Amino acid sequence: MKRTYLYDSHLKLGAKMTEFGGWEMPVQYSSIIEEHNAIRNGCGVFDTSHMGTFIISGKDSGDFLNKVTVSDMKNLADKKAKYSMILNENGGIKDDIIVYNLGNEYMMVVNAGNLDKDWQWLNKFKSGETELRNISADICLLALQGPKAAAIAQSLFDTNIENLKYFSCSPLKLKNMDASFCAVARTGYTGEDGFEIFISREQSKILWDKFIELGVKPCGLGCRDTLRLEACMPLHGHEIDENINPIDAGFEKIIYWKNDFIGKGKLLEIKNFPSKKSVAYECAAGIARGGNKVFYEGKEIGYVTSGTFSPTLKKAIGLALIDSDICVNEIEIEIHNNRRKAAVVNKPFYKRVK
Repeated sequence: MKRTYLYDSHLKLGAKMTEFGGWEMPVQYSSIIEEHNAIRNGCGVFDTSHMGTFIISGKDSGDFLNKVTVSDMKNLADKKAKYSMILNENGGIKDDIIVYNLGNEYMMVVNAGNLDKDWQWLNKFKSGETELRNISADICLLALQGPKAAAIAQSLFDTNIENLKYFSCSPLKLKNMDASFCAVARTGYTGEDGFEIFISREQSKILWDKFIELGVKPCGLGCRDTLRLEACMPLHGHEIDENINPIDAGFEKIIYWKNDFIGKGKLLEIKNFPSKKSVAYECAAGIARGGNKVFYEGKEIGYVTSGTFSPTLKKAIGLALIDSDICVNEIEIEIHNNRRKAAVVNKPFYKRVK
């Protein structure tokens, strides 16, 4: 398995490691609930350097991104970020991504398990004056998340980031530290306020250690999953994959239909007739997991994509993909060969107070 540059730092902090997307990653340091609550109430930091980072430049880069993603990236304003998806030619979701306009070039962040296939796919469709660089191995990505993240980050940054808007990005200058590459974005995967920091490998350990010295809680993939599920953020391989299209998955709002993007033809065929839809539920008894079957009036109507116990709500929650024509307030989920009632609720389960 691959290891991030901070692997030894995780071991020194007592991290329990696990395999994720071909990487050996920390799943937890103390407990999932303790780390989850640190993000919700204070500040925590994740090493997310397993994610892939690509630089897209050249005068045709905007047109290129408009073809390989479902969004209007050509008109993305400077220092802004946009959540989007890469589709296959059948309209299935190859990956969900974030694209950042750094001013003179774009930066794309892709999921760790899809890094190689995404890189091959993008190069397959590269055209005109477009240059692609894979800088994944040259940088680390740290995610500082939580209501206290801005104050803690600002104490280490020369760049004023407290007024940085959500889904905005900026070059980053650190106090008493020079880095060959350093950028910050007010983005995250937790439902909380926070920042994602892209920094050259050699300086990443210094910054990581400074966060820990300031009392920031090191957090693993375990609480990253419970946090993102409370916020109803999708996980590739669960809520989205190459056999699920963005309409069924509930992401039609991110599609810019004026562009001629890859997979558009297939999406137009199903646009007004989706076969599935994503719903959120709360379980009355038992915790459903991904793959558990969902029923209504004795008929199988879908399956759970993700399920967990919510440390914030203190109840079992989850997301399911069910038949689009089912509009009910209650479903049944098969858990350990028993069908348990679950209430269909509005998304997200958790939304931070701004």
